[in-house]
Amino acid sequence: MAMLNRLIDFFKISEEDREIIRNNILNENIRRVLYLLVIGMPISLLHVIFFIFHLESSFGIEYEWRVSIIAIHASIIIIISIVSPSIYFAYIKKRSNIRLAKICIVAVALSLLFGGAAISAVDQKVTTAINPFIATSIISSIILLIRPVYSIVYYALSFIIFYLSMNYTQTNPDVLISNNVNALTFSGLGLCLSLIFWKMNLTRIKQHKLIEKQKNELIENLNKLKFYSEELKESDTTKDKLISIIAHDLRSPLSSLINVTKFVSEDFDFMSPDEIKKIMISLNKETELTFETLNNLLLWSNTQRKKLVPVLKTINLYQLVENSILPIRTLCKQKGIGFINNIADNIDICADSSMMESVIKNLVINSIKFTKEEGNISASATVSGNKIIIAIQDNGIGMKPEVLERLFISGSEFTTSGTQNEKGTGLGLQICKEFVELNGGQIWAESKFGIGSTFYFSLPANK
Repeated sequence: MAMLNRLIDFFKISEEDREIIRNNILNENIRRVLYLLVIGMPISLLHVIFFIFHLESSFGIEYEWRVSIIAIHASIIIIISIVSPSIYFAYIKKRSNIRLAKICIVAVALSLLFGGAAISAVDQKVTTAINPFIATSIISSIILLIRPVYSIVYYALSFIIFYLSMNYTQTNPDVLISNNVNALTFSGLGLCLSLIFWKMNLTRIKQHKLIEKQKNELIENLNKLKFYSEELKESDTTKDKLISIIAHDLRSPLSSLINVTKFVSEDFDFMSPDEIKKIMISLNKETELTFETLNNLLLWSNTQRKKLVPVLKTINLYQLVENSILPIRTLCKQKGIGFINNIADNIDICADSSMMESVIKNLVINSIKFTKEEGNISASATVSGNKIIIAIQDNGIGMKPEVLERLFISGSEFTTSGTQNEKGTGLGLQICKEFVELNGGQIWAESKFGIGSTFYFSLPANK
């Protein structure tokens, strides 16, 4: 019972096997058939030519034998001439007619087996050997990958044709029995080889597909590991940057605030109103800058963790700039810097308002930092196709070319002191770049050392 079940399983075709047959085995058979046709055409042609040249020297039974051989090989040549272009145009070139390609493979298999049987039967006119039938039975099993059920049918039909033809051409009963027995033996051998090679190739293809699948999974997992490794590195870099800012850039202004408030609290009774006012203005300036540093720190931390998603809506650009500059006008006044909003009041953009306020605020604070007292900062905008280009211009100290090149390069944040030794974290411009790009724009800068700088960024116009 167990053997019967194994036999049934051997002939059973699973859905995975069907897919392999439709794709891998079909491709393999077509490739092998083409090799067989390339070799078979000249062999059959040489047989025809050889026997034609020897027709005049033959007579009687030998003449009939040679004519029969010529006819069989000529038929093989015709079949090859039909099958070759059919396979090429039906499958290789267009891959559109799979059914015709399968028919061609069956035609080649049957021609090989039936041709061997026919040639062996014809050879009985002059010899008792059945070498062609033996050769084609073995060659068919080695070259072609035939499903077990079809293989049984093909070899059975081949033997039947051999048996019937042999009874017609071989008159010696002893030779006839010997040939039939030998044919049956080699038909069985060919069938066994066909079944073995079918199973071997099917298993090989399955293993190859499994290895390919595992390879792809390993590559995918490797890519994931690389991705997570990069994320971990970025996370470590972000953590180190945060610690650095907290330890240095925030500690210094907070320490100053503590010292100043301690000084005021201890000497308040001995200080004049003007001295107190001057200290309070200084404290206000330091507090606002520290607040902006903390705000930038929070925004930058969120961008590094990919937590910020822009909410796009229609925004009036003039009003956006007014809202952005409002919290930092005191910084301009404290340094005696004028700010002019030259943007027309009829220009609308499509962007996230809070992100754009941060961009404008950071660019203006940057300009304040590097503009001397009584300087000027202006905002303007131009329409360029479906984009709006905003410019924040100052007449500050400007930048050298080597500094300008490093401004927006990720991972190369740096900071320099302003005209009044204002401190910064170097995060402001990086936040501007990330926010502008999140909103579908670009940011760049132009500067001349000693003359001033202009920061440009583009945004989609409102449609």
